[in-house]
Amino acid sequence: MIDLLLAVFSTTFLFTVIRTTTPLLLATLGGLLSDLGGALNVALEGMMLIAALTAVIVSVYAPWYVAVLSGLFAGALLGALMALFHLRFKADIILVGFAVNILAVGGTVFALAMATGGDKGTSINLPSKAIPAIHLPFLEAIPLVGPVLFQLFSGHSTLTWFAGFAVFGVWYVLYRTPYGLWLRGVGEYPTAPEAAGIPVNKVRLWSLIGSGAFAGLAGAQLAMFNYVGFTRDMTAGRGFIALGAVLLGARHPVGALLAALLFGFFEALAIVMPNHVRWMPGEMIQTIPFVVTVIALILFSYRSRRASQLKTLTRI
Repeated sequence: MIDLLLAVFSTTFLFTVIRTTTPLLLATLGGLLSDLGGALNVALEGMMLIAALTAVIVSVYAPWYVAVLSGLFAGALLGALMALFHLRFKADIILVGFAVNILAVGGTVFALAMATGGDKGTSINLPSKAIPAIHLPFLEAIPLVGPVLFQLFSGHSTLTWFAGFAVFGVWYVLYRTPYGLWLRGVGEYPTAPEAAGIPVNKVRLWSLIGSGAFAGLAGAQLAMFNYVGFTRDMTAGRGFIALGAVLLGARHPVGALLAALLFGFFEALAIVMPNHVRWMPGEMIQTIPFVVTVIALILFSYRSRRASQLKTLTRI
């Protein structure tokens, strides 16, 4: 147990936390955009999976940045497809999302087999590329804390830094621009923006496209940096954890960052624990992030209910 505590309080573990948080944060920001627009995107899992495979296959024939963009466009296209069925054909957004998830599970296996010549489990036979790491050697020159900062922040992918800046970008758009006001208004009470002449369906369309684009980047990060290559069902529930992070983060970009860091911490813990905790089965350790997600959502629900009761009592 002491060895585990020493591992948790090391810079290597914190580096791992940042690495595991990146795809979760990108997917959470995507879920936040669609949720604020009033169209909850439960297809984040499927979008990440399809984008991951798309990025891996494209990276065989094109530079890494083209592969990342292809993952982004794959997610955005799925978001547009969801908007088509939901807004044009009036299908329930939850059912459309589950349909995308089911399509992703079977479709990626079929596409992987076609791309690899029959391998339905992994893309190990494909010479796919990785997103290059960004090294920051100037951090070592900082007195006292330089070596620690270098170990903690140097060596992350381009998308990790993009995700960090995207939190500020999403916050700015949501709370400092009229488009963010439109999005939040459409999600809260669509009748009022519609009466003011705001195109409600167009706002929801772009919120789903943006949501899919962020999920696509999350899939690209997962398949081209966290793991180089595609593996069947490699998202492993991260899309659903991202939905939990949206709610736990109180539907705010900064809250989404903190919630994603929390879940990233426990995912990193599940990676480290097997080397230090021999008495616990590995299968049980791997369930830790999902158990934490369920507990966090229960606490969020309890807190929301208490807040609602207090408001009711105050009005009385």
